[in-house]
Amino acid sequence: MQNELENLLHLPKNQLSFTDQHVYILLNNLGSIDPHLRDNLSYSLLARGFQENSFNKEQLRMIIDFFINKKTLFHQITEPENDSVFLRTFTALLGALILAMDSDQTILTNDERQTIFNWSIAYLELEKDYRSFVKNKGWAHSIAHGSDFLAATLRHPKFIIQDQIDLLNLIRTIFNNMQITFVDDEEKRLAYAFFQGLKTQKFSTSTFIEFINEFNTERYQKLANDNLLGWHQLSTWLAILQSWYFLLEKRPELQVPIANLIEKYYDAYK
Repeated sequence: MQNELENLLHLPKNQLSFTDQHVYILLNNLGSIDPHLRDNLSYSLLARGFQENSFNKEQLRMIIDFFINKKTLFHQITEPENDSVFLRTFTALLGALILAMDSDQTILTNDERQTIFNWSIAYLELEKDYRSFVKNKGWAHSIAHGSDFLAATLRHPKFIIQDQIDLLNLIRTIFNNMQITFVDDEEKRLAYAFFQGLKTQKFSTSTFIEFINEFNTERYQKLANDNLLGWHQLSTWLAILQSWYFLLEKRPELQVPIANLIEKYYDAYK
């Protein structure tokens, strides 16, 4: 069967066709510790299947039911670091694919959609395994993959934020859980997720500016203890601000206050 899937991977664009057995195997390989099987083969084919509209209605239903009923997004999420992180993070990417398609053509019920919206937030609140690339096992990259999932929620036309501050506080939660600086562009993916909320007018300008000013102050207060974690967090925060600065070039009412916070960092070197 793997040879069949390998052959599918090399088909030209828009020529993919899956059997139900193919879909079953792809879904059940999402948590494999073999990086080729999980990432290069299974996830890549699932992504192409969604992007090229290659799944029939029954197969889409199979995927949605797997995502919701199996709850693999939260598998062993409260346990110490272990290989289950791969299943969770690639399930997060699958959630992003489902929401992206649902944005263009309705494939979810209202209850399913709301569940997936809620889970994209809950995942980043609960995940604490922040490893990025794991030797011999490939990408875990939980914050990057979780951010992609959150971005799909924030750009979805049917997503309504109930509490803007509560959602922005996801950033605070992630910082509270981090022990070292990110090294594989996680902060850029996180910044992009929240940029989607700004782009689609889901965050008000005033609420966003209030949050970043307050959070920026907290980062410098953390430095008062002169510990390494405080420096790691400030470095990560600076990377997020810099990403927002360039992403928001058409929003001067946001870009200017962000630039002011970036300049404050470099003032210490003048």
